[in-house]
Amino acid sequence: MKYPLNKLITIEKGVSGDNLAGSSITTYSEYITTYANVYVRSGNVRFNESEELIYTTEFTIRYNTLTREIDNEYRIKYNNKYYSIIEIIEIEPRSFIKIIGQHYAKR
Repeated sequence: MKYPLNKLITIEKGVSGDNLAGSSITTYSEYITTYANVYVRSGNVRFNESEELIYTTEFTIRYNTLTREIDNEYRIKYNNKYYSIIEIIEIEPRSFIKIIGQHYAKR
């Protein structure tokens, strides 16, 4: 199976901590920058106090010692937008990983 890894993405690692007020926060730092195949699966609208657009996107990347550590504590930055990681699937053993992410945009 071939995947054109032609889009540059950054994967950031989240670290939980507390702010000065004692509230729990997550801070992110760059973990790895890599090329990926990016496929937008769907876009949905959610109505709350405001209208939210939810984009579900698949990112396919190569499997290696760094990418095998990725879990839901990480996030993806692509086109200056952040995607939370919903699911991680190893699609070809020790070759490729598919990451399902969601991006929220308010209108």
